Amino acid sequence: MAVLVFVLRLAIGALLIVAAAFKFHDGPAASVEAVAGYRILPPLLVTALGVALPYIELALGGYLVLGLFVRIVAWIVTAQFLVFSVAVASLVIRRLPADCGCFGSGLPTPPSWGHVAVDLLLAVLAGVIARYGPGIFAVDRWLAGGDRAAEAEE
Repeated sequence: MAVLVFVLRLAIGALLIVAAAFKFHDGPAASVEAVAGYRILPPLLVTALGVALPYIELALGGYLVLGLFVRIVAWIVTAQFLVFSVAVASLVIRRLPADCGCFGSGLPTPPSWGHVAVDLLLAVLAGVIARYGPGIFAVDRWLAGGDRAAEAEE
């Protein structure tokens, strides 16, 4: 299980870092516009979330890749993907053609039930990390005593 958690940590962490990098490349105005396209939040929160989201994704992805604060970060990522799935589902239900903004403007992703399913799958996988983390090669493991923590986990 420790190897599976490690692979999931790297995959989801890298996904979040890449998503953040595309958002940083586009700039904050594009992220704010993508969040506004959902038509869910009031303007003040749209701006705050649009500006903060790339930083949040970068931090969460970095923590997962490093294996630091794995369980709490994975629970946050699980919640994030659940919120994303609900937000995208709302676009599908309301038939709004807004782009999700997941990977910035460079990879347009129209809302669909398939997209909702992917977000739900990512939430489940992040939940696996939260439940069984930190996995191998994690800073958390090293801080907990290295090999003794590894033996206790397996």
